Amino acid sequence: MHRRPWLQKVLLIAICVSLALSGASSEPAPQPALGVYGENSMQRVLDFEKWLGRPVDLILCTVDFQKWENYRYADWLSQTVYGARGHRRLVYDVPIIITGATYAAARAGDYDAHWQCLADSILANNPGAGDIVIRPSHEMNGDWFPWGVGGSRQAMIPDFIASWHRFHRVFRSVKGGHRFRFSFSTSEGATDPRPMWPGDDYVDIVGHDLYWKPKSMGGEGWETDDPQEAWALRIRTDGTGYNAWNLAGMHAFARAHGKPFQIDEWGVWGPRSAPFIQSLAAWIKANHIPSHTYWDSDAAYPGQLSTRPKELPAPTAAFQQAFGKKPSEQ
Repeated sequence: MHRRPWLQKVLLIAICVSLALSGASSEPAPQPALGVYGENSMQRVLDFEKWLGRPVDLILCTVDFQKWENYRYADWLSQTVYGARGHRRLVYDVPIIITGATYAAARAGDYDAHWQCLADSILANNPGAGDIVIRPSHEMNGDWFPWGVGGSRQAMIPDFIASWHRFHRVFRSVKGGHRFRFSFSTSEGATDPRPMWPGDDYVDIVGHDLYWKPKSMGGEGWETDDPQEAWALRIRTDGTGYNAWNLAGMHAFARAHGKPFQIDEWGVWGPRSAPFIQSLAAWIKANHIPSHTYWDSDAAYPGQLSTRPKELPAPTAAFQQAFGKKPSEQ
C-alpha cells in the first residue's frame, strides 16, 4: 500500500516514541553482582570460585570489633588477606561501636578518630574512583552483636541513629569520602528495623540478611522444615508472612525511600534446600536485585556449600545451575 512521505514520517516518529515509552532497548539489563563470604580468607574465595566455575564480583570482609587498635586499619584485610583480589571489590562490615563501647559515647564524638583512621585506611587500600560499600553496624535490629539495638536494647535506638549520623559525617569528610556507600543492612527474624532508619540523607542502600534455619538443623533452627513454605513466608505481603519486615517488606521499604535493595548475606542449610535456592534465584532476577552475597562458611551459620557436593548434591547443583555462570553467559 502506497503511503504519502509525510505520513511515513509520522508513523516512524510514533513507533520511536512507543519504543521509548515501553523501555525497549538493545542493551542487556544489568546483571546482579555475586559476592561471597569466606571467613576473611582469599584461599576460601578462590576455592569457592573453582567449585562454582566463575569468579565472584564481591568479597564480604569483616573489620575487627574487639580492639580499637585492630579496628583502625584495613591494611591487613585489604593487603595481606585480599591483596591478590584483582578486580573483585571488597565490601566492609564496619561496626559503629565495638565491644565495650557505647552509642552514647559515639554520638558525643569519643570515637571520631577511630572512624577517621579506618576510613582513610579503606580508601588508601582501594585506589580508583569506584564506590566502596560499607555496612555500618550490620544486623543492628538484632541483639547478638555488641552494636545491636534490637530486642531488649531498643531504648538505645535514638543514640544509634545519632551515632550513625556522626559516623556518616566522619566517613564522608575524609579525602575521597564521597566514594563510600552506606548500606542499612538488616536481619530477618529480629526486631522491626524500620524505627532504626537513620534517614534518607544518611543511607545509600537498603540491605537484608536472610538465612533458612529449619528446626531440623538444631541449635538456632526455629522455622519450618519445608523450603517452599519457608520461602513463601518471606515474600508474602498480605499479613500472613513472617512479619512486615520480611524480604518482601524490606524490598518495599527500600522502594518507598527511593533506595536500591540488595541481599547483603544469605545462606541455606541441609539436603532439602534446593527449592529455596531456586526460588531466591528467580526472585533476584524478577526484581532486578543488583547484588547478593552467599555465606559460604560454617562460622556462626553452617551454610558452606562449596565443600559439600557429595553430602548435599541437590542444593549444590541448584546453586551452581543458578549462579555458576554469569547470566550473560547462560
